[in-house]
Amino acid sequence: MPDIGFGAPRKAEATRVAQALAELANGGLAERMRLDAGVRVLVTARRALALAGGAVPADADAALVMDVAAGWDPAATTAAEHVEAMPVAELDAFLAAAPRWAARLAAAEPLRRAA
Repeated sequence: MPDIGFGAPRKAEATRVAQALAELANGGLAERMRLDAGVRVLVTARRALALAGGAVPADADAALVMDVAAGWDPAATTAAEHVEAMPVAELDAFLAAAPRWAARLAAAEPLRRAA
């Protein structure tokens, strides 16, 4: 279970709480969640592409998601590093396309056969 600070000395706990409150107040948590979503989509896209043997629906959403996934070199950077380096507009488009891409891919025959 992750340490949530209940056993920490009072000063350390107060510092941690102050930092968490500042992050929440400044929108940092929302940004971290956005980046985490990007990482999850990126990793899922790479795995799905491998399972589907490259046979994925061909539409604008798939092209966008697959281009980002294909542009990631896991030997060079982590998924988090790749997503953090993406321009804001590109990450926003990637996250917007992901649900439509996922719905089409989930219904695709090659992926269902692999399951």
